[in-house]
Amino acid sequence: MRNIKIVLEYDGSRYAGWQVQPSRPTIQGTLARALGELTGADTKVTGASRTDAGVHAVAQVASFTTAASIPLRGIMRGLNSILPGDIAVREVQEVPPGFDARRDAKSKTYLYRVFNRDHPTPLNRFYSWSVFYPLDISLMQQGALLMVGKKDFSSFRAAGCGARHPVREILSFDVEGRDDGFVEFTVRGTAFLRHMVRIMVGTLVTLGRGKISLEDVKNLVEARDRTRAPLTAPPQGLFLMEVEY
Repeated sequence: MRNIKIVLEYDGSRYAGWQVQPSRPTIQGTLARALGELTGADTKVTGASRTDAGVHAVAQVASFTTAASIPLRGIMRGLNSILPGDIAVREVQEVPPGFDARRDAKSKTYLYRVFNRDHPTPLNRFYSWSVFYPLDISLMQQGALLMVGKKDFSSFRAAGCGARHPVREILSFDVEGRDDGFVEFTVRGTAFLRHMVRIMVGTLVTLGRGKISLEDVKNLVEARDRTRAPLTAPPQGLFLMEVEY
């Protein structure tokens, strides 16, 4: 059996997330069906990140095993001819038998985009969160630094999260205001809890609006209590940008 690693780009707008769900379209399910059509065999696909419904990816990594002798270039071309236009395979590589896209990931980088103007952005409505109130970029940058490090992130963990423990390590968290009205939140960590990035961004936006203080953010991190977090940012502004091994 060959072990194959692929890098995917997708628009998650019309999908119920990565993971297969009964009677709902998912990235994993769509990819598995395409692989079955290409190879003629049922294929289990493992993804590096279980992105939520409506979340996008620039570089999701997945792996699968196959007995098919199709060349790597043929796998990429074949999948891209079968997959719908909102999912594409960017890279294909044969990897050692023990490689697992999820288990072997060392870090992941996510980008969240906020459009901060007094009007919405119709062309980016599926790829950003429109926030109509002025945001203090400097204050949000200071708040983001309070979330960097190895901590118990129970306050930023969604109900139903299946992780065995809430301790995660955030390696960097940057907030940048752009001239075109977008504010970009870029967070890199070893692993993430369910909705963790969206809850962190929602907290920072609440801070940037002046609704809470830096001391409130510090207390929220230390509280380890999800009911204390202000809000969860909507999914459409979130992108999985990179997975490192």
